[in-house]
Amino acid sequence: MNATVRTVELHLTVPFAISRATLTTKKVVLVEAREGERVSRGEGVPDAFFGEDADAVARAVRDSVALIPDDPQDLATLKARLDERFPHGGAACCAIDVLAHDRAAQAAGVPLRAFLGLAPAEPPPTSFTIGLAEPEVMAERAAAAAAKGFSVLKVKLGAGDEVAILRAIRERYNGAIRVDPNAAWTADEAPRRIDRLVPFGIEFVEQPIAPDDLEGLLRVRERSPLPIVVDEAAVRARDVPRLAGACDGINVKLQKCGGIGEARAMIAAAHERGLKVMLGCRAAETSVAIAAAAHLAPAVEWADLDGNLLISDDPFRAVAVERGRFVFPDRPGLGAIPV
Repeated sequence: MNATVRTVELHLTVPFAISRATLTTKKVVLVEAREGERVSRGEGVPDAFFGEDADAVARAVRDSVALIPDDPQDLATLKARLDERFPHGGAACCAIDVLAHDRAAQAAGVPLRAFLGLAPAEPPPTSFTIGLAEPEVMAERAAAAAAKGFSVLKVKLGAGDEVAILRAIRERYNGAIRVDPNAAWTADEAPRRIDRLVPFGIEFVEQPIAPDDLEGLLRVRERSPLPIVVDEAAVRARDVPRLAGACDGINVKLQKCGGIGEARAMIAAAHERGLKVMLGCRAAETSVAIAAAAHLAPAVEWADLDGNLLISDDPFRAVAVERGRFVFPDRPGLGAIPV
């Protein structure tokens, strides 16, 4: 297998702000494996919250290509090897896992979602994310998303006046809204803040408080009139059992958990415990990473897979989005091709 690893800097269309950071660019790590005419692809998107950076992810990907079994269909062996090498998942693990799944589906001659047994089921619509800004700016961006046919928004909160933000958005947008403070609130203040959101017809609140405060999360959920979804608190499948009584759903990110194999384990663990699942992404991903999650999306209730829609220089095309809905190509594997 002839593998190449490269780091690419992506540019956000507009500055992307959450409660703890603002991004204008993002470095991602792309890996490609050539076997004759077949090219398989994977992507690792580092997140500083989990102590990752592009250089370290690239080194780990280069060192881990050898973990991929000779048999493209032997994904069980791959999962065991990745679990040993990357017990906490992460972006490098994800890059190898996605490449291997692309390779396996291509070898089988079918699109990835068919390989996963999820075709022809349709995934939920993807939300479009509105980063933190002045309320009027966020409202303008919400209106622009609505004009493109998005029926679901994820609105970042955690800084500024959430009531002013949502009031401005609701003047321009009447679709579904989910909110995400990115753990900016304390367990004591979160119930009061959530109560203030109710008049705006919010679908759920994502990760309102620090991910390591399970006791606080239990208290918040007990008092919340809105469903609670956790993100940073749910990294791997082993995290799901302890969260089952403290939330209504989890956000599964391939880059966070380590790829499709672990994501499927998380989805199964959540559904066994009556939790809903959202497939999410990081602020900037190419169509390689987004396609991997989109092919898995028919297995979940919610999707937030817009990372490639937030950048101006996506080097690939794969799964298109039309009016908030995924349009899958007939090409085998991820279906990702360079542009």
